[in-house]
Amino acid sequence: MSLLMIWFVFTLGEKITLRLCSTEEETVELLSKVLNGNKLASEALAKVVHQDVAFTDPTLDSIEIDIPQDILGIWVDPIDSTYQYIKGSADVKPNQGIFPYGLQCVTVLVGVYDRQTGVPLMGVINQPFVSQDQNTLRWKGQCYWGLSYMGTNIHSQQHATSERSGSETQPGNISSEAEFSHHFSAVISTSEKETIKASLSRVCGESVFGAAGAGYKSLCVVQGLVDIYIFSEDTTFKWDSCAAHAILRAMGGGIVDLKECLETNPETGLDLPQLVYHVENEGATGVDRWANKGGLIAYRSRKRLETFLSLLIQNLEPAETQT
Repeated sequence: MSLLMIWFVFTLGEKITLRLCSTEEETVELLSKVLNGNKLASEALAKVVHQDVAFTDPTLDSIEIDIPQDILGIWVDPIDSTYQYIKGSADVKPNQGIFPYGLQCVTVLVGVYDRQTGVPLMGVINQPFVSQDQNTLRWKGQCYWGLSYMGTNIHSQQHATSERSGSETQPGNISSEAEFSHHFSAVISTSEKETIKASLSRVCGESVFGAAGAGYKSLCVVQGLVDIYIFSEDTTFKWDSCAAHAILRAMGGGIVDLKECLETNPETGLDLPQLVYHVENEGATGVDRWANKGGLIAYRSRKRLETFLSLLIQNLEPAETQT
């Protein structure tokens, strides 16, 4: 099914509303205005957006679920990690499967949430640049999805998760907290606070990886490449986290507010402060209305998150836990 897309583009002082027209020819004509008459590029783009895309998955096709459309809200990030997309680095080497930067860090994020509760229900992460054919130079991508609604929890990683579960080290098998800490891994932004980096180094040892793109770092958790994605700043937004949050919920995990976690005693067993997607930040303006103000932690296992938080709080500087 073709997707309707709208942008507002300013070029040569003219405001143009770019939309998917009823015919490919009309879309070419509209694109040409934005691309300064480049017909070849306009035709190539129009051909792509007018294609009918068929998405099938045996796991998804095996169930029927009815979700009322009037309760749904959608957050979309059409290009997450825009700088990496513009830079276009294609020869970056991964570290333990994690790309620090490059086209592999670019994602397209679509998150669906309940407009009444703010709970994420469905998520899709498209990673368009996974691997490149060295002969044709064409890229192959990968799509990840998850659905969590009324007791139904399914996701695209179910087969991979079931295969790993038999070989993963379980928390109960670790003889001491110190030994267990070495089994944690985390992905962070290169701009993360030094205090957080230092604490993570004590908790995770050498298993702390830097990477670009909030969507990609969340995807690393979805893929099981790391246990945790942690970010202490307030510069991610609802459209950055909603898709991955829905997928992680379907996997038994989630995304929580870091600041609230640090202010809560993890031993009390209270509900974790999950991010919600329907409420603006009070007193904020512009895009900051939808920022994840307290930072975030994305995780796959609640039990491992609780242990991780306990270790993180122990290893944080006293002043950091009070901010």
